[in-house]
Amino acid sequence: MYRVRGFGAHTEWKTVEFLEKLDAVQVCSWCGVASAKSSVLSCSHMVCEECRTIAHKEAGPVCLIDKKTLNSQTISDAGWYGALEHRKVRCVNVESGCDFTGRINQLNDHLSTSCAFYLKECSKCKEAVVYKDLVSHYKACTGVAVVFVDAGDSQSLLDDIENVRRELEQALALTSSDVRDAVGLLTDQLEVLRSQLTTRSERREDSLTLADSKQ
Repeated sequence: MYRVRGFGAHTEWKTVEFLEKLDAVQVCSWCGVASAKSSVLSCSHMVCEECRTIAHKEAGPVCLIDKKTLNSQTISDAGWYGALEHRKVRCVNVESGCDFTGRINQLNDHLSTSCAFYLKECSKCKEAVVYKDLVSHYKACTGVAVVFVDAGDSQSLLDDIENVRRELEQALALTSSDVRDAVGLLTDQLEVLRSQLTTRSERREDSLTLADSKQ
C-alpha cells in the first residue's frame, strides 16, 4: 500500500494497493510516497517533488537519511513515471466490493466516471452506505429525512412558512373538527421545519462569523 501523487485528481494523496511491491527507487526515500515526479538529490537518494522542495528551503539542507549536506544539484527523473504508470493497482474502494484492477492512470479514470462503490452518507440515519446501494437503503431506512436547503434560500423559506402558518390558523375557525385536527397537525409540522431552518441558519451565521474572525 502506497500513497500516490501526480496521477490524477481522483487518486491524489490516496492510499493505493499495488499488485506488486514497488522498487525502492520508485518510492520517495523520505516520505514513502509513490510520486509521478521525483528527483535524485546530491546524496543519491530519490525523493518526491514535495520533499525536494522542502529540503532546499532550508538554509543548510541535509539528507534525512544519511545526514549529508545537500547542494543545489538535483536530477529530475521522469523515467520512473513511465514505470509507475504501468504498474497494476486495485481500486481504492476494494473494501466496499469494487473488483477493478488496472494501471494507476486508469484508476483515476475509473474513479471519476464509473466506480459506484464509494461511501455516501445517508441523509436519514447518517450511516455510510455504498453508493450503488444507497437507493435501496434509503427506501428501507427508518431514520428521519432531513431537508437540505441552500443557505441563500433559508430566509425566503422561513418567510413563506410563517405566512402559511398564519393562513392555516385563520382557517381553523372556519372548518370542521376533523379538518381542524389535520390542519393543526400540519401546523405543528411546519413549526418543526421552521425551527430546523432557523437553527441551521444561525449555525451557518456563527460559522461565517468565526471564519471571518480567523482571517
